[in-house]
Amino acid sequence: MPEEEVIVLQAKTDPEAFGRLYDTYYQPIFGFLYKRTGNAEVAKDLTSETFFQALKNIRRYEIRGKPFKAWLYAIAVAQAGTYFRQRSRAFTVTSEECPEIVAEDGYRPDISAMEDESDRERKLEASRMRRHLTKLNQRQQTILNLRYFSGQTVPEIAQALGMKENTIKSHIHRAVNKLRGQMAKETAAESKSSYGTAERSARTIAGEARL
Repeated sequence: MPEEEVIVLQAKTDPEAFGRLYDTYYQPIFGFLYKRTGNAEVAKDLTSETFFQALKNIRRYEIRGKPFKAWLYAIAVAQAGTYFRQRSRAFTVTSEECPEIVAEDGYRPDISAMEDESDRERKLEASRMRRHLTKLNQRQQTILNLRYFSGQTVPEIAQALGMKENTIKSHIHRAVNKLRGQMAKETAAESKSSYGTAERSARTIAGEARL
């Protein structure tokens, strides 16, 4: 039996064993919820509630079902959903850090978020991506967040959300294509606007030169 399964079995009756699971999964669960809410304090509260619900229900968890990791993420997704329903607004995904940074083992947004304040270009690009991500439907935001910001595999996402793997792949494909289209359209509009501004400036300068 894999070591984690042994720990999970022990955690059903031993709080210390559950503490080991907490230490293992706090960072990825917090990171996922931080990216969903964009607020470190809210993410902390939701992470605490996720582990509280896990502790309260772990005796009913069956190893023969979904893996513990997927089960825990399913609870986190449910907590995030409850939070946004209570606020009566659409799901949002925020990303002030690029996915590669979020995937690093040492990444803790509650401690070191936004450390690279000087990288203005990257922040602007992240802000741009965030703006377009919010235009996706809630299911697509959830799946992209788990896949690219939390580093979950397609099978893991399918287990956490109770969906078929091919369905997850289809959602990812459609969402990514939609993002590409939105960002390409914005880039084209920005280029056209910049060209128009430059042309007007050139005409102004030429007019002044004739005076």
